[in-house]
Amino acid sequence: MIRSKNWWLITLRGLIFFFIGLYLLRFPISGMLGLIVYGSVLLFLSGMIIIIFAFTTRRLHKNWLWQLLEGLLDIIVAAILLSNIGLTALTLPYIFAFFGILTGIFWIMESISFKQNNYRFWGVALLAGLFSIIVGILIAYRPFLASLTIVGIIGIMFIVQGLFLMLFSLVVSKKE
Repeated sequence: MIRSKNWWLITLRGLIFFFIGLYLLRFPISGMLGLIVYGSVLLFLSGMIIIIFAFTTRRLHKNWLWQLLEGLLDIIVAAILLSNIGLTALTLPYIFAFFGILTGIFWIMESISFKQNNYRFWGVALLAGLFSIIVGILIAYRPFLASLTIVGIIGIMFIVQGLFLMLFSLVVSKKE
């Protein structure tokens, strides 16, 4: 089992994703601009948190590299989103399709590691990964339709990931 005294970093990351997801569902019109600006900043912070967690647990978690890569992906996507907000608004479906597919791959790889470490919620990580890949593919397949519904889809994806991260942090925090 993976254990860490820094379990609260995962909880913090889960809360970030959960609340930004709720915001996107509650305010979809302002959510698009908010997603680009505030979402990018939160995505950057999320990436930093997961990188810190990956480094602090690298001796305990042999597959910590997947978490490191996920954190780097968060930071790269945040930088792309903030680099040109006008262009980002036009390409947002493609950016999130790419993000969803890659994040899904990372979650699936992490679920394999979780199963090897006897983490009982490894199936949730697997489902979150598959869901993320499916959403990414659907966004790439119908970008115009996705641009009309992307705020809601991303809001739901963030809520699911946030809930999983909070569940995972509870398991990581338990002492043997």
